[in-house]
Amino acid sequence: MQPYAADGDLAKVSGSTRVQNPDRQRLKCAANGFLAEVSSYNTAFACPAPMMNTHHRLPDTRPYPTDPVKNELLLHAGHLAAGRNKAQMQLARESLHASLATMLHQGHYLGLSVALALAPDAATYHALWQSLGEVLDAQHEDEIQWLALPVVVVAGCQQAGRLPGQVPDAAALAVLTDTDWGGVLHQAHWLPQLLDAATLADIKADAWFAAKQNRSAAEALASRLAAAPAGTDIEAGQSVRVLYALAYGPPALKTALNRPLGDAALPLMQMWQQHLATAGITLFANPLPPLPPLAAIAQGGALRLRMAGDVFATNAIRAIRLQSPRVGVVIAAQAGGRLLIGFNATDSAFELTPQVFAWPLSPMADLDSVVQNWLELLAECQVEHIRLLHEALPEQAELPTYAEAQTRPGHNPLFAEHH
Repeated sequence: MQPYAADGDLAKVSGSTRVQNPDRQRLKCAANGFLAEVSSYNTAFACPAPMMNTHHRLPDTRPYPTDPVKNELLLHAGHLAAGRNKAQMQLARESLHASLATMLHQGHYLGLSVALALAPDAATYHALWQSLGEVLDAQHEDEIQWLALPVVVVAGCQQAGRLPGQVPDAAALAVLTDTDWGGVLHQAHWLPQLLDAATLADIKADAWFAAKQNRSAAEALASRLAAAPAGTDIEAGQSVRVLYALAYGPPALKTALNRPLGDAALPLMQMWQQHLATAGITLFANPLPPLPPLAAIAQGGALRLRMAGDVFATNAIRAIRLQSPRVGVVIAAQAGGRLLIGFNATDSAFELTPQVFAWPLSPMADLDSVVQNWLELLAECQVEHIRLLHEALPEQAELPTYAEAQTRPGHNPLFAEHH
């Protein structure tokens, strides 16, 4: 059986970051019965490298270059990631910012594309991606700051439907201005329609760089995006989407970015629920705070994947427990940069059709943290029979059942390690 997975939009921007944990109990109640889509990422131009084990004994199978790549951006990003001392980090950060700005200003993008595709490890990629986002922020008073307000939507319906496409800017501002940082958002100019992940990911770094230079350039990008279709089509069945409200304005908007929602989280969720409510579609909305565009794309995609995994797991566990009291879970790395999580009964006599979730590891993902998140979810669902395999599976191999996994090198990470 092929694992459950779907291509995502992060392939166009090549990145993701860690996000705060969604409220699992709230999700399990609101999204009961849904399956989900997941995101993937681009592995173009990369080649297999020796696999490194994490503290969970899982090999990292992401394709990294086997030989050093001569690239100015990777040199600076590598020094920044190494972080030997503050002075060296500051010098590397300034050099990386200057190189990125020069490339974008001159329209020379090959070096950036090569660097993103051939970063030697997650830490270097993270340093490069974070610096790119900082360069695309407003640096001077005459520049424009862009922001996005993401919301991840779990939807289910018997027949295809369509979600509202307009941005609820007034309702969102009514919620966010109650925070100690949200007042400045009144200075933002909001685009009229919600954008989906594919539309936002289609905007390349050079376009963001050009659109921050002055208000006329920002208006030109906004006008181009206004041609995007309004509304989000929801196919019959189940899906997880991420939508974005996009805005731009003065550099002062930076003070409202990357701030925790705090007490505004619940009313913002309720605002999105009410705004997106559509007859015949059951919805659950999970909002993120205002973020710079690149961070919004990455964090929105990461939360979408996280919610998809949560929903898939709770559905699989529920289905198995209707047939067998004991659920067995197998976790294994697969060649090509994927993590497979399989659900079935522990007893082969009660085995059902395997249910396997494929988690694509983004270039910046912390493999140990991904595994730990799954273990916490399984513990909350009172699943104790877990087999974590120590050896990577071939790229096209199927994940073994729980009974089969007992014969392979591995251990239950909830207890003392044994083979």
